[in-house]
Amino acid sequence: MTQASLPADPAPDMISQTPIMRTIRRLTVKRFALALAAALVLAQPVAAQEGPRIAHQPSARTPFSAAIQVGNTYWLSGKLGATAETRAMTEGRVAAETHNIMRSFGALLEELGMDYHDIVRAEVYLTDLDSYGEMNAAYAQYFEGGDAPSRVTVAVAGLVAGAAIEISFIAVKTD
Repeated sequence: MTQASLPADPAPDMISQTPIMRTIRRLTVKRFALALAAALVLAQPVAAQEGPRIAHQPSARTPFSAAIQVGNTYWLSGKLGATAETRAMTEGRVAAETHNIMRSFGALLEELGMDYHDIVRAEVYLTDLDSYGEMNAAYAQYFEGGDAPSRVTVAVAGLVAGAAIEISFIAVKTD
């Protein structure tokens, strides 16, 4: 039995000169440039700050801190409001978890010498967007009489400990 000879592979430089490969290279470079630009924009607030990076309430059990301070800006880690009681609720669960989260942030903000009005950005993660109205009603109570922070709300497939909601904040100390 003889082995059929296969055609020789085209020269690598010939492949790289095809219109498809030039397009792929152009897209890859463009995507890299966009990703780099986004990273620089997102890092700008941290890079522009003066002063050391200070961790507040670092956890001995998990690799994160409750808050990281650079200059007068504080990045507050996400908090969950799930408890055995809230997980057993059939109605009002998201509102109860939202209140638990906001009270916990209130205590942290007070410890840092701030309050809810120092919050400039919020990120809300919900496992069910149908509970958006319930979350929003509870959340709004903590920003009455003042400017609410900018906010993004995202639907997620799941959260740690069976939570229905997680919230994180960025705050700026103004004094």
